[in-house]
Amino acid sequence: MKFSKLIKGAAITGVALLAAKGLDDRLETTHYIIRSPKIPKEFNGFRIVQISDFHASTIPGIIEEVKSETPDIIVSTGDLVHDRGPYEPGIRLSERLAMIAPTYGVTGNHDLRRADYNKFQHELDETGMVTLRDESIALTRDGAEITLTGIDDPFSEDCNTIKENVAASVAKIPPTENYHIVLFHRANHMDLLKNHGYDLVISGHMHGGQIRLPNGRGVCTPKSSWSSGSPILFPKYFAGHYRYKDMNMIVNRGIGNPMIIPRLFNRPELTVIILKHKEEIA
Repeated sequence: MKFSKLIKGAAITGVALLAAKGLDDRLETTHYIIRSPKIPKEFNGFRIVQISDFHASTIPGIIEEVKSETPDIIVSTGDLVHDRGPYEPGIRLSERLAMIAPTYGVTGNHDLRRADYNKFQHELDETGMVTLRDESIALTRDGAEITLTGIDDPFSEDCNTIKENVAASVAKIPPTENYHIVLFHRANHMDLLKNHGYDLVISGHMHGGQIRLPNGRGVCTPKSSWSSGSPILFPKYFAGHYRYKDMNMIVNRGIGNPMIIPRLFNRPELTVIILKHKEEIA
């Protein structure tokens, strides 16, 4: 009898510990080093801090963590706010980020879905964050230059319309010989960007798969993409570092949670990308 109670107690304790770990919502920082001969030597060690899918949440310690990473630039890859509710937390975050380093962003589907989007965007512009809507800018360091581009969210749940909208956005972007970094919200549609010569694509949207298996595999696509032609379960791109030929892609797990389903084994994430010049092999 005592043995069975011991087993039962151990099982209850194990479940409680597993639940605590699974629902851990402390901010986690992930570092990636991206090497390429196209990265100028002057940009060696250039640090990019990425946030994504904030959804106007409250995350303790995020500003202190961003500061501690000493970013050269900060990028926001969409869904800074949610389509409903107050957007002021996203504005306050942007103001504080822009005081740390030059800050650039792109639209996400929830941003564009807001009925007051124009008012929100106007206030966002005043924070100092630069929203790139099918636009490119030059980033310079010690006389060298790389290109940063932002692709607008395709803002549709129809697969064919998404393809058309992404193609129209890509057509607006002038070619460049520079190392080319692209911000694009919807990682589940990364395949639409694979053959355009981009060097690094930085994305979000997938919330890490919402529920993550113990091996880190993401399980579920965000509800807003369930009708867009992407797999609902076990999506191809959900979080982490992906490669296609010479192109790298970083997918951030996001910070907020607009879904009823909790984030499970899926802590909010801050991403740090460090660029390194790589000598070409003769």
